Amino acid sequence: MTIRLLKKEDTPSAKELWGYAFETDEPFYTWYFDKVFKPENAVGIFFEDNLASYLQLNPYTLHLNGNSFETSYIVGVITAPEYRNKGCMKTLLSKAIEEMYHRNHFISILMPFDTTFYRSYGWELCYSQQKYETPIDVVGHYSNHEKGSTFSKVNLAKDFPSLNDIYKVFLKNHQGYVERNKENWNYILKDLGYYGGHTRILKDEKNNPVGYILYFIKDGKFIAKEIAYKNHLAKKSIFGFMYSHKSQAITAQWSAPYNDTTHLFLKDTIQPKPTNTVNIYPFMCGRIIHFKNALEHCIFAKKLNFSFSIKITDPYALWNNDTFEVTIKSGKPSVQEVVLSDVDMVCNINIFAQLFFGTIDIYDAIEIDGVKIHNPCILDSISKIFHRKNNYINEFF
Repeated sequence: MTIRLLKKEDTPSAKELWGYAFETDEPFYTWYFDKVFKPENAVGIFFEDNLASYLQLNPYTLHLNGNSFETSYIVGVITAPEYRNKGCMKTLLSKAIEEMYHRNHFISILMPFDTTFYRSYGWELCYSQQKYETPIDVVGHYSNHEKGSTFSKVNLAKDFPSLNDIYKVFLKNHQGYVERNKENWNYILKDLGYYGGHTRILKDEKNNPVGYILYFIKDGKFIAKEIAYKNHLAKKSIFGFMYSHKSQAITAQWSAPYNDTTHLFLKDTIQPKPTNTVNIYPFMCGRIIHFKNALEHCIFAKKLNFSFSIKITDPYALWNNDTFEVTIKSGKPSVQEVVLSDVDMVCNINIFAQLFFGTIDIYDAIEIDGVKIHNPCILDSISKIFHRKNNYINEFF
């Protein structure tokens, strides 16, 4: 068995294995392996030169805890059927963690098929979305029917600054999102187009870009893959655009950040049964690759000044499996490895990931016995960094 980064000549084997496990829809399938797939960002296991298992480490920049984090988004985790149940995954993920460590990627994200499958390797669910499905008339009832706004097709060469500006304003009270560049947007729009989707940008009566929508119309459903807007009026205009497709769609579906409140204002019923369906949809797992560097990369509120000790258990990244003294001065953490017989708090890398991403707060972690607090005096201080935050991400590969 050999484990290594893939080379250009391994791409056909990687493409074939992807096709066995996932979709082969064209033109996406060919486009992905011609333009998106990078063999140098893929870790594979080989038996006698045969690619048995591999995963991709797609690079992104996340906005998290007040700073930008270079990260690896793990996608396309595949093992050929003849090599399954032979321990390939454990070996592969261990090597991937090591590779991310050497790339100075302090955190990692991964979209799981099962939210618990990667738990033993240190990944834990950190992002969820709301998924809406309503009769399209409900969308019409909520929407704005004023005539001042206009929608137009997106031309990325011209509209990239506007799209990115809308995206940033929409997420100004969120974190964990991808800091998108033009290449990221190009991939998103190409993917959408290859599956028959459409993109429209919204301008207000003063011709200012204020919103956009990425969507499909399929089997009597209007499916919005992403909606973003700068203000409530723009949001209602987008819903009006959705409703204008009432001759083509019976129902409307869309996703929204976990903290979205739209469901509170939609027309609905209780008897004989609810009209609308709103589900919490698990979306992305996170992992801390390098505890010390990840924490030192954060920028917290300048008024914060305190210190605490913490013991982390992490069997797959032994550089994390240690005791640390964390000192925060004017919101900037510094972390040192220490030898202590008594520590303020103890947790494993999974729970720390959820604290770091703001999926749970310190009190949630204590309630589920995920954290042991040996010095209650630190609780008030650490609750100011380990509190719930509004996470959002909508990248699929």
